[in-house]
Amino acid sequence: MHGQYTVEKVNYPSHGETIAGILYRPIGIKNPPGIVITGPYSFIKEQAPLQYATRLTDEGYATLIFDPRTVGESTGHPRRLENPKMKNEDMIAGLDYLTSLQDIDSSRLFLVGIYQGGPESLDVASYDQRVRGVASVTGYFRDHETDIYMIYAGCVNWKPGIDIGELKMPTPDQGEALLKARLERAKEAKKLFDETGEVIYQPLVDPKAADPNIGSMAGLPGPVVWSFYGPWTLKGFENRYAVMSDLDHFDYSTVSGVAKLTKPALIIHGDNCMNAAAAKRHYDSIPTEQKKLIWNNEFSHFQHYDQPDCVDSNVGNISAWFADIQKNYT
Repeated sequence: MHGQYTVEKVNYPSHGETIAGILYRPIGIKNPPGIVITGPYSFIKEQAPLQYATRLTDEGYATLIFDPRTVGESTGHPRRLENPKMKNEDMIAGLDYLTSLQDIDSSRLFLVGIYQGGPESLDVASYDQRVRGVASVTGYFRDHETDIYMIYAGCVNWKPGIDIGELKMPTPDQGEALLKARLERAKEAKKLFDETGEVIYQPLVDPKAADPNIGSMAGLPGPVVWSFYGPWTLKGFENRYAVMSDLDHFDYSTVSGVAKLTKPALIIHGDNCMNAAAAKRHYDSIPTEQKKLIWNNEFSHFQHYDQPDCVDSNVGNISAWFADIQKNYT
């Protein structure tokens, strides 16, 4: 039976700001385990996190979703600052919040992340001892090759039904040059902000494919990304990002954290997800013996965000994985 949960808007502190979240509690389950869910790049809680939260709560978990600082209903300035380290801190603050609640079992806390939030959750699990297990779905595994891959994808003039793997990508030199240009643009924006307080914004998403020689002013350009984010721009999604964010974004890597992960870890990925090779590299680097890789080629990257049958399948695998972990602790 679905929908057997209560819904509560909550707030909790994180580094001097107020995080806006939604807490789902399962009905009829005393002292349930807790999950903090972190979403994709630039996410708000009502997107992919909500799809996973409602289903995982039906599986018996108290589930927290949130807007990161500077985004959505949370406080923080400058607005729309894309900083993965800050998101990790907000995730940890979410664990703090769940730990403070008397009706949630703080000895059974888990993390789930989608896209960028996946490897970030693996990273946090590597050093926060409260986390019993973690799951990553179609992760953006942060290494240099994957960053260049993301820039490549923005230059592909994709249309529905076309296999992106058959399309011509920019050359490696073009990718490196576009990344360098983005970082220079971000440095200038950060300098202006430090000197005057002015924030330079550009669109987060743009349906037009980026020119492989001059790039795009958008943070995530191209029709591939627009296929998911575009409809959200009609629902109040703030289609902009602070350009100086690129300094924080591209400076962060999940490589070292994942290589230290000793907690039980589940990775759900596939050939049609973000840089499949990086997912395999990261999975192989996880030292724990309690790890599992589910390779699903049935669905494409963005279908893992909110397509019902895909999310149902992922949640079934995640809840089964977390249930096995809890058996080992009893």
